[in-house]
Amino acid sequence: MLIEGEADYLLWNPRVTDDAKDLVPEEEIVLQVWQAVGMGENAWLYLNIHNKTQVNLQTLGDPIIVEISFLSEDGLLNETPYRYKIDGNSWDTVNMTPAEKRYE
Repeated sequence: MLIEGEADYLLWNPRVTDDAKDLVPEEEIVLQVWQAVGMGENAWLYLNIHNKTQVNLQTLGDPIIVEISFLSEDGLLNETPYRYKIDGNSWDTVNMTPAEKRYE
């Protein structure tokens, strides 16, 4: 996963940070990319990556751009990454929508 140009590994259903799982083509697996939490006047966005990232939603100005690529032992499974933007300023309005493809 590439977040604002920084690479990290997306986790799913981990019991501890170092848990690893293999994706099996026959299984339907939902990958949770982020979680929004609100407590009183405060709201945070947590990205579900190896190096946990916490973002204060009240101070989030520009959307966070996320690119997701799937790897196998043979290399990349998708030629171009799935590109999304995460936007919102409170835990109940944050959303993730497809972003325009980056042309280089």
